Amino acid sequence: MSLEKRVYTSTNQFSFLGVLKESLLGYKNSFYLAKQLAKRDIKSQYRQSVFGILWAILPIVVNSLVWIFLQGTGTIMLTETKIPYPLFVILGTILWSILSECINLPINTVNANKNIITKINFDKEALISLGLIKFFYNFLIKLGIVVFFMIFFKVIPTYQVFYFIPFFTVSVVFFVNVGILLTPIGLLYNDISRMIPIFLQFLMYVTPVVYAKPPSGFMNTLMTYNPLAYWMSDLKNCLTGNGIEHPIFWIIFSTITLLLSVLTLVVYRISIPIITERMSA
Repeated sequence: MSLEKRVYTSTNQFSFLGVLKESLLGYKNSFYLAKQLAKRDIKSQYRQSVFGILWAILPIVVNSLVWIFLQGTGTIMLTETKIPYPLFVILGTILWSILSECINLPINTVNANKNIITKINFDKEALISLGLIKFFYNFLIKLGIVVFFMIFFKVIPTYQVFYFIPFFTVSVVFFVNVGILLTPIGLLYNDISRMIPIFLQFLMYVTPVVYAKPPSGFMNTLMTYNPLAYWMSDLKNCLTGNGIEHPIFWIIFSTITLLLSVLTLVVYRISIPIITERMSA
């Protein structure tokens, strides 16, 4: 009886389109698992908490109140805003918290599930879906705050509020992709996860989050060359009916997001098995 012979050879070649297809199938096939993990995490997140879901909004409210107090008492003099300043701060703080959450989402989710990554064989795209489900759960809570304060300050949105949905979706995809690209390095070196909040804190103060762009001066120059300033201003304008000021920015931003998404799908699919092997070693 002749025995079957198999020859194994090492190769660094891979099909870009093949990996891309596998990644998309990974998201599809693992979505049920992601939902189950999300239910578990959301229930346990507030189980032993006195304030419960209020923890999703307390940091935003407290940070906003600090700036409202400083501006209201004349401690700081800020550029006049198109909408009531308290609403301006609350919208900016919520949008910035969304940006921060999206960038940190992949690293935090993968780190929180290290145990099952190294013990169970499953499509690791489930972890990104898991993070996104939890993100949108928290977003609905924050959206309730936005609606409440817009009603309180009698700011009525116009038809331009419908631009918010596609702009917001593109933004979430872009910033999550940035986080995914940082994940492989962040899992190997904890410095990355520690540097992200510091870097975002700096960016926050050169972006019209808690104060409007000044008409002149050094800060005006910084915000002019900061693309996040255009991002922040137009999202606020969508909600408050002040008009889209930077349509070209959104065309470029959407194109970059599409290209980045394709790259991210492939990078994540290839890198996570390697990182998993390093973690289990």
